[in-house]
Amino acid sequence: MSRTLLQEIAHQIFYTPPKNKRQDNRKPRNKNLERELDKLKQSAFENKKAYEIAQHRAKSKGWI
Repeated sequence: MSRTLLQEIAHQIFYTPPKNKRQDNRKPRNKNLERELDKLKQSAFENKKAYEIAQHRAKSKGWI
């Protein structure tokens, strides 16, 4: 599956590779919540960039 340019940029910014650390005295993490928050941040970033690109295109065509 291929990614769009915006998705690739967001992936490179927000993706963190898995780390192998010991977690002896930590609380259990809610991984589903973390995944949902990451997806939300990524989609917000993509929407912001898409809006900026559309704004630049409109300026270049003289619409704004």
